[in-house]
Amino acid sequence: MFVLPFAVARLTSECSGMVLCMILFLVLNPVYSIILGANCGRNIRQMWSIPLISAAMFLSGTRIFFDIKETGFIIYAAIYLALGWIAMFTGKYMRKT
Repeated sequence: MFVLPFAVARLTSECSGMVLCMILFLVLNPVYSIILGANCGRNIRQMWSIPLISAAMFLSGTRIFFDIKETGFIIYAAIYLALGWIAMFTGKYMRKT
């Protein structure tokens, strides 16, 4: 969540960078958040903050590497946080039954 925005912003051209940003924001980061949340569902008491830290890392990574103060990234971070917490509680419920 922290290194991939740097790689997209600095190592690609403008045309391919836009495609890679869309793949990053719409595919890779949501899948990462869901997998992270599902793994955190094993022990919610100790790992409830990991999806929050992951969303904060995404937000700080986009602010640092894209040099944009866009409010849309806050919405993306909130969605990733919600996906992580939903997956965490779903994983806990699935293990309980």
